[in-house]
Amino acid sequence: MLPSIVVLLALLCPNEVQTPDPNTAGAPQSGKPAARRPVDMRVFNNISEPLTGLWDLEIPDLPSRKIEMKVPEAGPPNSLVGVDLSSREEILRLTRRKQGLGYEGQLLRVLAPCGVDTLVISEFLPLGEAAVIRFETRPTSMPCPSIDGGRAGRFFAVSRGGGPVRLRDFGEISSSGVRETYSIGGDRPNVERAYEIPLGSVSVDDGVELRFIQRVKAPLDGAYWFQVEAVLAAGSQAEAPRGYLAADQIRFLGSLTLKRAR
Repeated sequence: MLPSIVVLLALLCPNEVQTPDPNTAGAPQSGKPAARRPVDMRVFNNISEPLTGLWDLEIPDLPSRKIEMKVPEAGPPNSLVGVDLSSREEILRLTRRKQGLGYEGQLLRVLAPCGVDTLVISEFLPLGEAAVIRFETRPTSMPCPSIDGGRAGRFFAVSRGGGPVRLRDFGEISSSGVRETYSIGGDRPNVERAYEIPLGSVSVDDGVELRFIQRVKAPLDGAYWFQVEAVLAAGSQAEAPRGYLAADQIRFLGSLTLKRAR
């Protein structure tokens, strides 16, 4: 009887107990090697789910909008449209990018209260449960909390010639000298006029980040100027340069988020 018990125990127990290497992550806990998971570049959950379906478009400081993403009945291949469920308006048009990942397209009438009818989407990147919409625009004459407050992106200075961008003071955009220099209120004369740059004027580098302060309507021609302040590095003790720029001297790089509705 005893020999039979010994044989039975020998069959049930492994011949050698293998001790896992503590320096090896995920070392197998038995004599058999653990099955290795395939390499997966999808670092976001549910990234393989289709883009079609219901999504919530989140807009800082404005009501969110529920949209339905679907393939258009007629349109270019590899394209999608987004329809607002409340108004049944088509507010999003996307086409797969020829180079790189994601899509590009247009966002329509979403920022119409801000005076922006169409936003050109430079990148639409699906991330599984969410999608990032990146765009570029300029400040507008109408107040826009999403843009002005920087909740949806950041402002940057733009140089027309690649050099420094000069910040104007209020006197420069409202004095009679500006009227004469640019022939505001009449035809531009054929005689060239020289315009002196005031002493103490301040410039910022092309591409420097700006903080929006306010928009001002010039009393002479009704054009809008935008008071901005350069963003300095954290801990800087210097006083941030401040002044006025025209709309074409400022660009706003923004992003909005689509979240899958459940």
